[in-house]
Amino acid sequence: MLKADLHIHTTASDGKLTPARVVEYVLQTDLDVIAITDHDTMAGVGEAREAARGSRLTVLPGVEISTLMEGMDCHILAYGLEDQTLLAPLLAGQKTRRIERARRIIENLNRIGFDISYEEVRGEAGAASIGRPHIARVLIRKGYAATHQEVFMRYLGNRADCFYQTSYPDTLETMALIHQAGGYAILAHPAQKWNFIDIKKLKDGGLDGIECYHPSHNSAMQRRYVDYCTNYGLMITGGSDFHGTVADFYHLGVVHTRIEPDSPLMNCTERIPLTENN
Repeated sequence: MLKADLHIHTTASDGKLTPARVVEYVLQTDLDVIAITDHDTMAGVGEAREAARGSRLTVLPGVEISTLMEGMDCHILAYGLEDQTLLAPLLAGQKTRRIERARRIIENLNRIGFDISYEEVRGEAGAASIGRPHIARVLIRKGYAATHQEVFMRYLGNRADCFYQTSYPDTLETMALIHQAGGYAILAHPAQKWNFIDIKKLKDGGLDGIECYHPSHNSAMQRRYVDYCTNYGLMITGGSDFHGTVADFYHLGVVHTRIEPDSPLMNCTERIPLTENN
């Protein structure tokens, strides 16, 4: 069995470390496999693979896709994609949606008196897929809040006044597209939002597995998700959801899953990932 962390973010989206730096830190753990799963982009996979070349570490291509299930945010992890080009139009659309959401959130922040611009947030994100954490970093740097957690609780969280809900693609349609590309659709961090009634709807709609192991899951939750996957023939995955924060380093190499060397997820190890900045 291989020790795997199948949920890692880099500066290609909202992580703090470049893909190469992520690999450097992972090689200090006993992980055998990682998946780079940036938000709505696969642009960081190539650099991570190059950094891991010649080492014991296998880097799998992946992506965490933002979708909507009955009006609620639903994050789907996609792995094992045989034809990644089929996802290119969707990921390009996600980039546009993320820019629009950032602009709307900044407008909302301006209305309550915050001096913050899109250009500042774009500068914080660089070439990355823009996200709320980039807005949070600008707010903290300008003294409007002390911590990332405070920003999300007061301003940017899904129920906060400045949040803007963008029109992400439908979850079931996104899972169907992942299947067309030969991949597997996994529900990310279910304990943050989903009960088993909701999970059954996703399963009936084509869900392939559940991220059973995640920092937001306690041991009882982990057992329930593993039992559910075992009973219904779903894939069991897990990972640290690493973004490079101080807290994340406590999870790297600790929150993980075990996969067989012949797991379907390992079939895409030699495929070339999408390298454009989706």
